[in-house]
Amino acid sequence: MFPNETKNTERPLTGHVPNIILWAIIALALVGFTDSAFLLAKRVSGAPIPCFITSGCDAVSKSPHSVLFGIPLATWGVLFYLGIGFLALLYMDTKNLIVGKLIVVATTLGFLSSLYFIYVQKFLIKAFCVYCILSAIISTILFALGIVIWQKLKMDVAQLES
Repeated sequence: MFPNETKNTERPLTGHVPNIILWAIIALALVGFTDSAFLLAKRVSGAPIPCFITSGCDAVSKSPHSVLFGIPLATWGVLFYLGIGFLALLYMDTKNLIVGKLIVVATTLGFLSSLYFIYVQKFLIKAFCVYCILSAIISTILFALGIVIWQKLKMDVAQLES
């Protein structure tokens, strides 16, 4: 920039995340929350988990691998999906770059966790839970939306730097 030149920060940022993507994240977070809350309720009550398509839901939920730091994975799922939904609402309201980046980080961690949990089901427990697979699918879609958000945020940063 030349000495008397100022950045044009008044022009609208073109890379902002469209609300439709944020609403999709919120909807997916709601489905994931419901899925995780259902599994948590079944775990707490000790009731069997009705399993259609696969037959390993109880084997997976009663496995020693279904707990992390002494807390059932379903609890972590509830917290994850609540957090993702909250971040999407917060970003929708504030358009804060840090919040947008947190969405990207959280969806990436959720996806990587899901990959690991699918591995555990396949190779360690040798059984699949349809509800866990649903959560993995939701996490994968959230990750894909996180990539879209990342691309939009990169456009914002590039525009601010120009």
